[in-house]
Order: sequence, then C-alpha cells, then structure tokens
Amino acid sequence: MGKTLKLQDAATSGSKSIWSSSLAFALMVIVSLFTLFPLFWLFSSSLKDISEIFINPPIWIPSTLHWENFRELFVERKFGIITWNSFLLSTTSTIIALIFCSLAGFAFAKYKFKGKKFLFVLVLASLMIPHEATMVPLFSIYKNMHLIDNIWGVILPDLANAFGIFFMRQYCMSLPDEMMEAARIDGCSEFKIFRRIVLPNLRSGFAGLGIILFVKQWNNFLWPSVILRSQENMTLSVALKALEDSNNTPYHLIMAGSVISVLPLLIIVLIFQKQLIAGMIDGAIKG
Repeated sequence: MGKTLKLQDAATSGSKSIWSSSLAFALMVIVSLFTLFPLFWLFSSSLKDISEIFINPPIWIPSTLHWENFRELFVERKFGIITWNSFLLSTTSTIIALIFCSLAGFAFAKYKFKGKKFLFVLVLASLMIPHEATMVPLFSIYKNMHLIDNIWGVILPDLANAFGIFFMRQYCMSLPDEMMEAARIDGCSEFKIFRRIVLPNLRSGFAGLGIILFVKQWNNFLWPSVILRSQENMTLSVALKALEDSNNTPYHLIMAGSVISVLPLLIIVLIFQKQLIAGMIDGAIKG
C-alpha cells in the first residue's frame, strides 16, 4: 500500500513538473514573439514601397518585394563604403581597446605601486562623467590634431575604456601570483609573462568584453556625428540620420538601412552567444 501511494505521489509530481515546464515554455515563446515582432516589422518594411509602410490596416507581408530599396542604398547612397567604415571603425577600436584594457587591468590587479588605489578610483569615477561634458574639449583637441572628419577621431576616445579596464582587472585578479613568480624565476620578462601566461587565461574575458565594445562602437552616434563630416567617412548610424529630410523622408530607405545596421549585430550575437554568456558569468564569479 505504501509503495502504491509513493508511486501515485511520484506520478502526480511528475505530471505537475511537466505542466509547469510546458507553461514556462509557452510563456517564453509568447515573450519571444513580442520581442521579435519589431524586428519582423523592420525586415518587412525594408522590402515595402514607401506608400505601404504606414498604411492602415498594416500590410505585414508585402505582395511585391522591393529589393531595389537596398540597391538604391548601395549604388546611389554609397552605403557599401559607409558599412565598411562602420565595420573598420568598430573592429579597429575593439581590438586596440582590448589590448589597452587588458594591459591596464593586469597592472591594477597584479602590480603594487604608489597611488594604485587612488588611480583606480579615478578610473572608476570617470564612468560617472557624461560623454557630452567632454565633447567640447575633445573637439578642440582633435581640431588642433587635424583629426576632424577622420576615423581616428572616433577611435581614440574609447581606447582606454574605464569599464573595460575594470572588467579585465576582475579576470586578472583570479590568476595565481605563484605562476607569474615562477615565470620570473625562469627569466621571463614582464611583457612575455603577459603574452604567454596572462593572455591565454583571458579568452572568455576577451570574448565578452569584445562583443560589448564592438556593439557599443557600431551603434555609436553622437560623437561620430560631431567628428565625421564627409559622406565617404560616415558611419551607418550617422548616414541613417542624414537620410532624414523635413519635406520627404525616405522611410523605406531608412528601414532598409536599419536592417543593414542590425543584421551584423544579430549574426555576431548568435555566433558568439556562448562566449558572451561565459564571459559575463566568469567575470561575475571572479569579481
């Protein structure tokens, strides 16, 4: 009798677990559909004629796919060069920033020097300074350096990223000091220790921080709109804003340009989502 009751309880708990899992799955599907709906509307609108975008009731799937929207962007509006500018700027900025942030994070984590805590507090305090407050002095400095309408004028301000330094410091703090001391005894220089011992242990940190920095720079609008002037040097975010016209805004081209802007980020996140999640989790644990 007791065994029968236990089996019934197990069956009941098992059915409840199945129902709860099914309910949770259904809720996640519903939330996902609500989340993906703006993307669906964006992709659909990018293939519509401008007269079909704001029609009521809305046309969710256009009867005729207007691929010429993308052709006009790439051929007439030079969005091929503009997309390349965004990719080159974001990639270059991310790679150089990772090098500087990892070096600074390693120094703050493993070296002892006078004023170390004070300097680190200053680095963290810089996160509280809004970027808008530094735009005027930065513009004046870069004007004297002849970096106006130059891609390096956009890259330089983010090379020593305060968040990136803090992020990499948390990873470097978990590295055992004994391993580096053994390398010094074997005659390794400090840079060789960083290259041979530290860097291989920062892969997940590089992946997580790299994606964050790349997305940030790819979506950067305010500073590039101040520095970049000519169309051949524009980035996607600035070029999309430049498409607006007070009399006749080409919304179909803006939608197509937004797809070009969003699609690379979706691909990167889908490919590197495991590395991104692992980097965030490892950083939280090691922090």
